[in-house]
Amino acid sequence: MKKMKRVILAEKPSQAQAYAESFGKFSKKNGYIVLNPSNDVITWGFGHLIELSSPEEYKDEWKKWSMKTLPIIPEVFKFKVGQGKAKQFNIVKKLLREADQIVIATDSDREGENIARSIINQAKANNKEIKRLWINSLESDEIQKGFSQLREGREFYPSFIEAQTRQISDWLVGINLSRMYTLSLQKKGINEGVFSVGRVQTPTLYMIYTRQKEIEKFVPEPFFELHATVKAENGIFKAKYAKKFPTKKELQELIKKHQLLANNPGVISAIDTKRVSQPSPFLFSLSDLQSLINKKYKVSPSDTLKHVQSLYEAKLVSYPRSDCRHITDSEFQYLSERIESYQGVLNYTIEQPNRSKRKRYVDGSKVQEHYASEKRS
Repeated sequence: MKKMKRVILAEKPSQAQAYAESFGKFSKKNGYIVLNPSNDVITWGFGHLIELSSPEEYKDEWKKWSMKTLPIIPEVFKFKVGQGKAKQFNIVKKLLREADQIVIATDSDREGENIARSIINQAKANNKEIKRLWINSLESDEIQKGFSQLREGREFYPSFIEAQTRQISDWLVGINLSRMYTLSLQKKGINEGVFSVGRVQTPTLYMIYTRQKEIEKFVPEPFFELHATVKAENGIFKAKYAKKFPTKKELQELIKKHQLLANNPGVISAIDTKRVSQPSPFLFSLSDLQSLINKKYKVSPSDTLKHVQSLYEAKLVSYPRSDCRHITDSEFQYLSERIESYQGVLNYTIEQPNRSKRKRYVDGSKVQEHYASEKRS
């Protein structure tokens, strides 16, 4: 009986390498890796190998920027191999066409699905049996577990449609509105190149603009505060009156009324004692982490993502491109079993670590595309 030929499609070379290392023995080839002794093949894209065609590739009249040709809405959207990516695509296409089964092993999110399905469609290999690897870490145990529990590719097809719809909407907004605004401004004598308009970019830019205008219009109003140095049985402390005063006169009237002079004794009129329990913070989502790093170290969100991505590829953190703050039961078990190892690395001891599963952190129903970003051993 002929052995089924299986091709595993990764998103990028580093991801393919991590998969190969988890299997053990393998041989590197030009644009792909052969696993031994199974002869399964791992190949990869360079992110988006496939992209939408430009307007002039549909119609000659769409090449010229003119109001008469707007809106540009193709009846059927065309895709092409990205510039400089033809060599790798041809390698991938040949392998996919020869395969009996294709395993989509790109990132476990909508864009990962779009990257893989676009390559498969462009290679005209969508008549093959398709399986899906759905993991959230490049740690070897996680990879092996994922490959032993491959899911049906059709489960994730709606994610591809969603991502491709977003891709097409970005194209429509960008192509049409960029041309419209650029041509409109040129008519008014403003010739400063292309005025780029984007579905996300332009609303975000407007938010920055309105905030800047608010700052420019802001007129600071002076106010006065009352501070005191208080000497008590337990020592000296600084105190501040909660109310702010718009004028110095009002502050002086309060001081005079209550004879708030130096060395005057004060009267404790009430004591309010509360026992407050504050839970530890949630696990990091990507946006939480970017916000903290920017505030503490002035590092841009894009640089934070770049460095966390490199940690992910080094198998030190889980998949970073996530806004989920929860982890699953199995991930909690993984972390719980390694608490002592983490304490050794940090040179910090937790005398009685809480190993109970709390829904504030562990909730599989709230885990969407990926686990919340957390340290891996």
